[in-house]
Amino acid sequence: MEKNIVGLIGYPLSHTLSPVMHNAVFQKYKMNWEYKVFELKKDELKDFIRKMKKENIAGVNVTVPYKQEVVKYLDKIDKGAEKIGAVNTIVNNKGKLTGYNTDYLGFEKTLKKNKIYIKGRDVLLFGAGGAAHAIVYVLNKQKPRIIDIVNIDIPMAENLVKKLNVKNVRIWYLKESEVIDTLVENADFIINATSVGLDKKSMAYKIKKINRKGIPVYDLIYNPKVTPFLKQAKKKGAKIINGLDMLIYQGMEAFKLWTKKESNYKTVVNALKKYI
Repeated sequence: MEKNIVGLIGYPLSHTLSPVMHNAVFQKYKMNWEYKVFELKKDELKDFIRKMKKENIAGVNVTVPYKQEVVKYLDKIDKGAEKIGAVNTIVNNKGKLTGYNTDYLGFEKTLKKNKIYIKGRDVLLFGAGGAAHAIVYVLNKQKPRIIDIVNIDIPMAENLVKKLNVKNVRIWYLKESEVIDTLVENADFIINATSVGLDKKSMAYKIKKINRKGIPVYDLIYNPKVTPFLKQAKKKGAKIINGLDMLIYQGMEAFKLWTKKESNYKTVVNALKKYI
């Protein structure tokens, strides 16, 4: 019997732990499935999607930098992914590719688990890419007082705001350091939705001061477990959270879309312990 193949597309992918989590569950349930890594340069993306339709690839996850780019190559997109404007999961149904976004579900579950309440709060977000779209989609539904978005590319942030129809929002240029220092000091919740920190050296922004101890500072990066951004935040008295649970929860949703079966949180956590 031919094995069902799923995997991850993006670039670079040396940091990913997605194969570890999915293959552990496939093994637990004795399923004839395998999760692979497909590291693609930009000029390889279109050809891979065409190839995927013809071969026995049941679906893929999509990560940086293709969550928005991949949309134009799909046959259909579900409502959540369409609203967010980014796809992180593709399902191949007999050559018809449908895009979904499970990132926002992973983020919602992470907020709930950590008892982070958004309503009426000031939220500061670094980044405006594909992952940030999912984050803002969730934040906007939970009615914060303000969402401050900091990015190096202002038109990108403006596009995010327009696409998601966010009203209570301000956009800041990353290099406006004095203004951003003040925003950091007074925020109720700070999020890094950029890929800065994957190299274990870079920092999305240097946190100088936080006015209230114990505020949550969240980094979507999960490997390294504690990014330079989170290290700095912890020194200033913040409660730090990495992206591991978001990875697990969004992965469990993708697993269900591909296989029509429930994944297993405990199995995934135990598999990842060896690597994080």
